Amino acid sequence: MGVPRGVVQRGLARPNGVVLVLSLLLAAAVSTKPVVTPRPVPSKAMDACSAVTADDLERALGHRFGHGQEESHGAESTCDYGAGNGQVSITIQRLKAKLDLAAEIESLKRSIEDCSVRMISGLGGTAFFLDIASSGTQLHVIRDDRDYMMVSILGFGDAAEVSAAAERVARAAFGRI
Repeated sequence: MGVPRGVVQRGLARPNGVVLVLSLLLAAAVSTKPVVTPRPVPSKAMDACSAVTADDLERALGHRFGHGQEESHGAESTCDYGAGNGQVSITIQRLKAKLDLAAEIESLKRSIEDCSVRMISGLGGTAFFLDIASSGTQLHVIRDDRDYMMVSILGFGDAAEVSAAAERVARAAFGRI
């Protein structure tokens, strides 16, 4: 089989390889700028158990906690910690759309008996406590209309006793995510 018509065939292919190698060596020698590979930036916590640790909870509530139990579904991560008869749950979620906050609060109030809502400021977004009678509280925080976090502290005292701890835990978590 011959060379197709119109294609020029050269008999000396080897010098082209030598020219290529010499060109690459010359380019490498002329380059004076050193190649710097950036160090990877440590990633922030992406899951709830990394955002809030057992040590964080011990500092906030004064109880010793074991390792959290993680459950993740897409853009939502929940971590449950237990100590004695109490439970702390942390949920972190990236929302797909802006929430209708009034409708969400009404839905929560309908689904949980004997609860009340207290709005709170100072957490860098919209935040409210859902106080659950004789059980504890849930702190719900929405930052930038899309970053949602819930800190639920149940079984460690009533809302008045655990609200400050929920705030401390939320601040620690938002510092990591």
